[in-house]
Amino acid sequence: MSPSVIFQIVNTIVLPAWLILIFFPNKSWKNTVINSLTIAMSLVYAFYVVTGLGDLDMESFNELEGVKAMFTSDVAVLTGWVHYLVFDLLIGNWILNQSQKHKINHYFIIPCLLLCFVFGPVGYLVYSIIKVAKTKRLD
Repeated sequence: MSPSVIFQIVNTIVLPAWLILIFFPNKSWKNTVINSLTIAMSLVYAFYVVTGLGDLDMESFNELEGVKAMFTSDVAVLTGWVHYLVFDLLIGNWILNQSQKHKINHYFIIPCLLLCFVFGPVGYLVYSIIKVAKTKRLD
């Protein structure tokens, strides 16, 4: 399959996971579904890392120009995108689980999840602020 088709597939399968986090936060099956989707997308990522990135020059990571050069092919951009999707979903699930542990009202968490879905670290930052305000602790 082409990178464009895989891009459409991973973008489509990640959406139900975010909907589960937002609308079904207390279901017993939530973590199983989220973890299964995350593993499936991690397998896609691993496949493209192993087969699609070819001769990766580790020196490329030391300079912005080198990193930019790595993302000049569709396969490399797809690989990077799947990386973002997986990590944002992992953090979104972590935010939800931690908010439940700290008994933070889910209505405060929904904006964090939406921000995490679109802007990753911003969702984590907003959750961290809410958690510190609620618990008076950073850990």
